[in-house]
Amino acid sequence: MLMTKYNNYAGIGTGDGVNKIAILDPNDTEPDPVLPPTPVMKEILTIKGVTKDPNFPQFPNAVREWCINMAAIDPVTKTVLANSEDGKLYRWDLTNNTFAQRITLTGGVGEAYTPTVIGTDGTAYAINDAVLFALGK
Repeated sequence: MLMTKYNNYAGIGTGDGVNKIAILDPNDTEPDPVLPPTPVMKEILTIKGVTKDPNFPQFPNAVREWCINMAAIDPVTKTVLANSEDGKLYRWDLTNNTFAQRITLTGGVGEAYTPTVIGTDGTAYAINDAVLFALGK
């Protein structure tokens, strides 16, 4: 399985601003929703971002994009840690497809694509607005 950001940028092509993160199966396919004759990796699980994007009032479901260079997968808790452009770090619980936790790192918007990792002691490290945050124990 692969975890990736699934941004659908508002106003670009068929983009509607419903930005998600996803778990995909590279060994299975489904028809592309935009170009059905094209097979793409099968969606196993997706979850939409949280924070509305006021820059796109013509797209009422638009949310801030996922600014992920690298998300962290925690196999012990079956969760994913991912940064959003809203300045928050989210813990996505894969067992019930919800955001189990969120913590505000910065005011957000204009965030660079940033990495998130988990240390051997369980501490999560996330970069946001050029600041390294250590979260956990």
